[in-house]
Amino acid sequence: METILNRFVLLVQVENVKMPWLEEKTGVVASRWNKVKTGQNEMRASDIDALILVWPEYAYWLVTGKEIEEVGQIGPLTKRTHKNYKTEN
Repeated sequence: METILNRFVLLVQVENVKMPWLEEKTGVVASRWNKVKTGQNEMRASDIDALILVWPEYAYWLVTGKEIEEVGQIGPLTKRTHKNYKTEN
């Protein structure tokens, strides 16, 4: 994923997040999240801060696109992989 917008879109897809739920969790109105998701609005620092409060494990990945698994900073695909691995055992 090249941009923070791409990572945000991936996050909401993998986590299967609906914008009303995200509004409830972040305090950012659903219509704003929809406009960010579709590229009509740019993501603001306050949007990123709100996402990090919901998913602190994605903070570094969301901003940089990189992961530091050894300190728990992962992306949603890594989280899903770990969850699937635990389910299989």
